[in-house]
Amino acid sequence: MKSFDFIFPTRMRVGADRMQELGVTAREYGTHAFVVLDPFLKGSQTAASILEDLRQNGVEHTVYYDVMPNPRNTMIDEGIVLCRAAKCDVVVVVGGGSAIDTAKAIALVAVHGGTCWEYTERAGETVQRPSTPGLPLIVCPTTAGTGSETTACAVINNPSEVRKCTIINPVIYPTVSIIDPKIMLSVPPLLTALTGIDTFAHSFEAFICSGSNAISDMFALRSMELFAQNIRTAVQNGSDVEARSQLAMSCAMGGAALFNAGVCLPHALGQPLSAFTDAPHGGTLAACLPQVIEWTLPYAQDRFARVAEIMDPMGVQGMTIEQKAYQLPKIMHALYQDLDVHVSFSGYGLKLDDLDAFIELCFTAFRQDIEKHPKPVTRENIREVLEMCM
Repeated sequence: MKSFDFIFPTRMRVGADRMQELGVTAREYGTHAFVVLDPFLKGSQTAASILEDLRQNGVEHTVYYDVMPNPRNTMIDEGIVLCRAAKCDVVVVVGGGSAIDTAKAIALVAVHGGTCWEYTERAGETVQRPSTPGLPLIVCPTTAGTGSETTACAVINNPSEVRKCTIINPVIYPTVSIIDPKIMLSVPPLLTALTGIDTFAHSFEAFICSGSNAISDMFALRSMELFAQNIRTAVQNGSDVEARSQLAMSCAMGGAALFNAGVCLPHALGQPLSAFTDAPHGGTLAACLPQVIEWTLPYAQDRFARVAEIMDPMGVQGMTIEQKAYQLPKIMHALYQDLDVHVSFSGYGLKLDDLDAFIELCFTAFRQDIEKHPKPVTRENIREVLEMCM
């Protein structure tokens, strides 16, 4: 049997209306919360209810709304200063993946000191990797996409260096994740589609990469099944609570799979695209998944075939493993048509003149992902795939 470790310490509270438990949960861990809220919540009744719930449960709060997609290192560092100045003893976050990654970094660095960028993984550079946790962290995701509620990763964008790197450390796992599909009902169709594809990418990459193992496979396969069964309904009818619930579970399972198995080439391409163009993470993955699959074949045929069976069981019925595997790019393109997703690297603003610097960033910040891809990858290979994605 293949040797592996599997870590998942986060306490999960899952179900409709579980957000009502936020104040009680926060009080278990502290009396002054640093509350990171997605900017779309500012001035909303939802934000007012969250803060009142904390207040009613004896939890003071300092509120922080300065979150951007692809969170900036400088803004996170400002949050760290505010958190420490207010002497907060617990961090609460309600928002999407960028808000959650921001909160993870604040919770860690508020205790251990320095700047958040010092904790990101960068090949050949000094990295801070503490072995003890930061502040307790309570996470409430508002989208079913990033899986950040069940991972020990926090992705940070450094515009001054045109780099996007990741804190990867088990000590930043959320203490508690409250997953309530009702808070996701207002997510618009395109964002539902792109965050859903993000979820699929996490599970897919965890399943095909060299770090996959028996337990991560279990999470990844079930995550992809829930995605395939519910993504079209959630995009076409956002008020369907059951479809939202199933996608939320798909997302959480995908996060658990990816942190324990890893990801591979799609993330090694998608993350740098966000650094260069500020494109949304789900969109960057959507813009390269079919191309990476096509380029990778015939490697990992058995795994690609299994995914094709999940995504289109009737369409691949009776085919050989090889035939099923080669159907997968077509299945993905058909899904994009159904979800009205039309994305490309050039559409997000990447220019051919950027490719040399882009490839360098792939190998500096995301080498560990490249090395886990089932097919060996060289710099020239990346250029080839990038040109396919343009």
